[in-house]
Amino acid sequence: MDSIEQGFWCEICDGYTYLNEQTTKHRFKLILEDKHAEKIQISPLGKRLSKRMSPYRYPGGKSRIVEYLYSHLQEKKSKKIVSPYTGGGSFELAMLNAGVVDQLHLNDLDTGVFSFWWLMKHYPYEIIDRLKTEQPTHKAYFKAQDVINSDYEGVDMVEAAWSSLLVNRLAYSGVPKANPLGGKKGTVKDLLSRWNPEELIRRIEKIHSLSDHIVVTQENAINLIEEAYWSDDSTIFLDPPYVKKGKDIYHCYYTEKDHRELAVLLDSLHVGCPGADIIVTYDYSTWLDNLYEYPEKTVIGRKYSI
Repeated sequence: MDSIEQGFWCEICDGYTYLNEQTTKHRFKLILEDKHAEKIQISPLGKRLSKRMSPYRYPGGKSRIVEYLYSHLQEKKSKKIVSPYTGGGSFELAMLNAGVVDQLHLNDLDTGVFSFWWLMKHYPYEIIDRLKTEQPTHKAYFKAQDVINSDYEGVDMVEAAWSSLLVNRLAYSGVPKANPLGGKKGTVKDLLSRWNPEELIRRIEKIHSLSDHIVVTQENAINLIEEAYWSDDSTIFLDPPYVKKGKDIYHCYYTEKDHRELAVLLDSLHVGCPGADIIVTYDYSTWLDNLYEYPEKTVIGRKYSI
């Protein structure tokens, strides 16, 4: 019998067995996004969810499926969302803003992304002041891209965060390794087509107003997951780097070995003992589908934008 007296480890089935089948069980959901799959249809959920709270934009951002992800949250597991790969954080912010959860733990290994979220919590006007006074140019874009490519060597948190935001807003699909919108020799109008200082300031101020409910860290995701799983009133939401093109898209990407390590950890935690709910989103691949053994799997349609 375990310490919470819900069940026991079964040596025969090699997994955790509940004493009462009516017990609210911990969940493990794997959502695979495929542009060729049928688009999901979501019924009204009775919550007004803000899909456009994040200043970031990503090719795999979750703003378009916020309602769908919300439908997989259990109320008893909704005190806190732990996000080991925060990136843009669209889903996480929407849940906090709507009062679905009371706490967010935002984590990202990328120094620029971490610095940005840390400043959103502690010193947002370091970024707001620059949004008010600076208009990006192609030269500024490539300088910021160089900062990212150098792994932020020799810059402080403000410059790291600014470089991350500037490249994200001005690059094709927000990809840090991509060319600027309109191309290297494009017009200023094309370059700034996703640059809206007033709207970005509004979003930043809104995020900062929720800062008492947000923790920001820069930890190894595996270590964070191992710690966070034992919080029974939490959901761990994971949106890891892409499998197929991760190296071409992200500054901090995963190898196949990294993806395998993550899958083994999540499978073993879920089958081993009750803990936090786990929701994982990934780009679809047969390899990935076969990698995970225990989660409930769903393939959903997805449209990507620049």
